Amino acid sequence: MGLRLVGALYYAERLYNVLVGVVFVLVVTRNLAPSDFGAWSVISSLLSYATMATLVNYWVTRLRAYGDVSATPAGLALAAVFSTASAAAFLLLAPSIASAFSIPPVVIPLVLAYIPVFYINSALYSSVYAASPVRAVLSEYVFETAKLVAAVLLAVLGGVTLQGVLLAVLASYLVQALVLLACARGDLAGTPVLPTAKKIVSYSWVNAVAALSALVASADVLLISHYASNEAVAYYTVVLAFANVVGYSYFLGRGLYQRLLTTQAGQAAAYVEETLRMVLLIGVPTALGALVLAPNLLYILNPVYTPAANVLRAASLTALVAAVNGALSDAVQGLEKIDRYDVKPSVLARSKIFKSMLLGYLRSILGILGVALALGTSRDPLGVALGARLSWLAAEVLVLAILARWVSAAGVRAPLASIARFTAAGLLMSAVAALFNPLRIREALLVVLACSAVYFFTLYLVDAWFRSLARQVILRIVLLRRSAPGSQR
Repeated sequence: MGLRLVGALYYAERLYNVLVGVVFVLVVTRNLAPSDFGAWSVISSLLSYATMATLVNYWVTRLRAYGDVSATPAGLALAAVFSTASAAAFLLLAPSIASAFSIPPVVIPLVLAYIPVFYINSALYSSVYAASPVRAVLSEYVFETAKLVAAVLLAVLGGVTLQGVLLAVLASYLVQALVLLACARGDLAGTPVLPTAKKIVSYSWVNAVAALSALVASADVLLISHYASNEAVAYYTVVLAFANVVGYSYFLGRGLYQRLLTTQAGQAAAYVEETLRMVLLIGVPTALGALVLAPNLLYILNPVYTPAANVLRAASLTALVAAVNGALSDAVQGLEKIDRYDVKPSVLARSKIFKSMLLGYLRSILGILGVALALGTSRDPLGVALGARLSWLAAEVLVLAILARWVSAAGVRAPLASIARFTAAGLLMSAVAALFNPLRIREALLVVLACSAVYFFTLYLVDAWFRSLARQVILRIVLLRRSAPGSQR
């Protein structure tokens, strides 16, 4: 149950994230103009460029998982160096950035404040996750709770401005950083270890080569903003409030990577196959549900976004494929142990770690070419947003085919029977969902509950694996209740 328990905690956190996110986005979309909402998305993309050096923390996770506690202080030392350089560069470019992307100059100091916080959070989280995935996910619960409190305060105090939103989210990240620091305090007894820091940097050429693919992918929002409009950006990004629900199914397999780094190779294939079942168990029905209820979900956010229903459908399918790709990519990189002992940095070029990162270039280039095509063929904001989302769907499908081939070479087999049963139960659920037309949050929640009952009941009848899982969960709940204080007289 270890792998399943970690996945369940991460997925439950993502559901909590959805609830908090819906509240937060409702507060934002109903008080900010679409141009300001689009500017918020543009700022997020700009920060991905400013914090790209967090890529070194990939090796903090791997080294800490192998038992090297010096990876934690070394990661924090590197975070201090890189965040200082990134903040200085952003400050120099701030006037040009504000002008090019219609960012109000008054929010630039807040954007700058995000940079060191992101670097510190990334280093700490990478280490805590390697040592204890449960503690890492608990820090995310803390972050979401802080954001929920911030959303309530914004609404009550009337501070729903672009500045207020940025400040609220920044404060939430700071709270999470404090929790992570408490979790990692045992690793910080000594000073940063220079040899470990040098190793992290020397290995990070792999990530640096791959970083361009992430920068290419992050250009989608900037291109749409510059060559179309921030209204198109709003249609393009607002669907993520629900498409992310589909993508969050990846987190049911969040424990796979750490487990593969710390387990024997003979059990790896079984762990990967189990992870794929867990991801698809939730990914399939959430994607099908989004396809059917897309107009209703967007109407609940704000009726002005209802025409973007097809954008949400494309984004939901993309999120499902991306969730599977995420699990397969974790499997490929977790199975690779070439760096368990000191190796020359050049040796990493032959590893699956490097090859899987190069695969990101294929995804990014195809996706951005599709965005450019959408910009060239349509000036309508909705047309641009839909074309851009479809381009990412095509890119993810191609990546899926390549990753599936790689993991099959390691003895992993796709759980085709389970996939067929998940799909059949999901289609029945979708037929039920099509009978309703929810236009309020409460109505939508009732429909989700009814459809979930149909899906899981059907699956319990037709799938032995799910029956076994359900019985184990029920047994664990019963045992917890019996062991609780006051349960016995």
